Amino acid sequence: VQKNYHVAESTPDSKPAMVAEDYANRLRKNLKKFEKWARQEGIECYRLYDADLPEYNVAVDRYADWVVVQEYAPPKTIDAHKARQRLFDIIAATISVLGIAPNKLVLKTRERQKGKNQYQKLGEKGEFLEVTEYNAHLWVNLTDYLDTGLFLDHRIARRMLGQMSKGKDFLNLFSYTGSATVHAGLGGARSTTTVDMSRTYLEWAERNLRLNGLTGRAHRLIQADCLAWLREANEQFDLIFIDPPTFSNSKRMEDAFDVQRDHLALM
Repeated sequence: VQKNYHVAESTPDSKPAMVAEDYANRLRKNLKKFEKWARQEGIECYRLYDADLPEYNVAVDRYADWVVVQEYAPPKTIDAHKARQRLFDIIAATISVLGIAPNKLVLKTRERQKGKNQYQKLGEKGEFLEVTEYNAHLWVNLTDYLDTGLFLDHRIARRMLGQMSKGKDFLNLFSYTGSATVHAGLGGARSTTTVDMSRTYLEWAERNLRLNGLTGRAHRLIQADCLAWLREANEQFDLIFIDPPTFSNSKRMEDAFDVQRDHLALM
């Protein structure tokens, strides 16, 4: 067990007993609804359950043949033993309903993150999984970070970028792992520029681009403070995707960034 996550392991007496029956029924219903749709669309990563039932306060995300269960940390008024048993029931029901191997379920706990904690690594396994999203191939890491490298709620935006980018110069600010750049590039962008302050995420973005054959001078990756880079850049772009953090006070930034205060400056 590593901090904030572990991969569920089978135990000698584990069996698909009917636990968390309401949760299991809802998950089964959602699976029937989404599985065929995802297969037809060419999507391997999608959310199956998001705290649909208040007493089962988790999110369940599928990544190909892996599943990530994110527990929303229970309030301190909830008995810790009961909360833990409820979580065990959720894990057992998830494995049973989805028919997955126990060692392909990753469990994480989401708590309110402050300061540097939101960027802290959870592990050092360095294991990446290749997944598909429409016509794009992307690398995700299910264990080393709280987030996996692919924001599932941006899927529609990424698809739109792919549809809008043909023949255009595309800029991706606060790029994270560059998945939006991949979609723009595959959509026929004339050039892509990907800017992020993190070397780790830029290297991840480069791997994503390379996985899709998007290499060469037309696809630039720049490690920089996005706000400082914008002030100095004299280029023009036809299509820009901006996904800033809510707040950042990294030492590598010239000034602290607050999206509510500073979003107009970006535009």
